[in-house]
Amino acid sequence: MEEVIIRYDGEDLSNHSMDLKLVAESLNGIESLIREVYEELGGKDEGLNLQIRGGFDEGSFEFLFTIEQVLLENIELLKIIGLGLPAATGSLLGYIKWLKGRKIKKITLTEDGDCRIVTEDDDVEVTPSYMRPLLASTSIRGALSKIISKPLRRNGIEIFEAQSTEADKKDRTSYMSITEDDEKFYRQKNITVIDINDTKKIEEKVVTFLSVHKDKDTAWRIDFDGEPMTIRMGDVDFLSNVRRGGEPNIFSNSYTVDIDEMENTITLEKSYAIVKVYDSE
Repeated sequence: MEEVIIRYDGEDLSNHSMDLKLVAESLNGIESLIREVYEELGGKDEGLNLQIRGGFDEGSFEFLFTIEQVLLENIELLKIIGLGLPAATGSLLGYIKWLKGRKIKKITLTEDGDCRIVTEDDDVEVTPSYMRPLLASTSIRGALSKIISKPLRRNGIEIFEAQSTEADKKDRTSYMSITEDDEKFYRQKNITVIDINDTKKIEEKVVTFLSVHKDKDTAWRIDFDGEPMTIRMGDVDFLSNVRRGGEPNIFSNSYTVDIDEMENTITLEKSYAIVKVYDSE
């Protein structure tokens, strides 16, 4: 079980009131954030239980969150997010603070399996591999906007803080504290990663065609080293020739082709396109 106190502080809370919409959005954002991180790390929906208690105290508003979850290797969600004791490998909120609102130009995997982050101004950071989908997620940025940015943009709310759960405030540890000056780093982004594809050239490969489509350039299939592969036909001249009936023996002939292998660096899914077809053999 993990616990954390999420606390807002500022002059606007001195009269023991907080905008109901901000409260509701913050709660929704925290639930969405924790659930998405949990699922990205391999958790199943039925294995996560979130409980909350909340109230005002001396000019602040705070929630006590309790998380019960089932993940392999005793993974602690709050540490990974940045709402718990600092993780030795860094936290999601820590890396977003390092970005300072910059977009990520490219995410790649290192030879050791870590995640290499390059910003739009070519700053570089290496993170654990599980940070790849978390830093790229637009929905996580939307959740953080609800939790941090929107409340801190409201006049009179000055601090967002995650604390340990001791009853006496003097005994609490501050895990993460963000002021209104830094809220802009946690705003929602429609695009977090500029370039999500890596392209590898496969040149002069001999293949045979298993299925073709005269009406479209997608969902063609080839035999690639004895394995079926779905590809896009990107050679417009060859496609036009097929449409005109200029390749009557397309299923019996072998063809030398150049192929682009494109890997999504976030999901690691691969797709293929034939960019050049040479004369049949």
